[in-house]
Formats: sequence, structure tokens, C-alpha cells
Amino acid sequence: MQEISNLSYYREGKDSVDGQREQRKNTVIASVTFGATRPFQLKHVSRADLKRVDIPLANGSLLLMQSATQENWKHKIPKTLKQISPRINLTFRWVG
Repeated sequence: MQEISNLSYYREGKDSVDGQREQRKNTVIASVTFGATRPFQLKHVSRADLKRVDIPLANGSLLLMQSATQENWKHKIPKTLKQISPRINLTFRWVG
């Protein structure tokens, strides 16, 4: 397995991540959040009947996603106009 890590710094609500999904097969992602709470949104790529899932990522939270999530759902951190404190996110990917 190969480990890939990433550090993201969100200065304010305008900093975001657009809808995306992991393109590599057999990937496990662990994401740790420090700082301001931001919503993490999941939207199914082909089933319009499934509602968007909103997960609040609070300070110290850990989110795990495995390959089925990556294949079937796009994820994003949306922009907000609210005044919000900075946030740091550490992402670790294990590629099998």
C-alpha cells in the first residue's frame, strides 16, 4: 500500500473544495479537521432520488471513506458567506 498525505488550510468561508471523488481504485481516506466547523457534503453521482448528506466536521473530527464511497459519491466543502475562523485539514490516502 502507498500512503499519500495532504495538508489543506481554509482561511475563511470563501475557501472551499468543489465536488470531487477519488479516481484511484481501492483507496481508503482518513481526514482529520482542526479549527472551525465546516459542512462536508456528499452527493450520489447517479441517483437523484438520494438526498445530499451533510456531515459537520468539527474541531478534532476524523472522517473515513473507503472505495465504495469514492466510486458512488462526490464530496465537497462548500463556500459560505458567514464569518468563520480558519480550519486545517489533514488528509491521508492509502492506495491498494
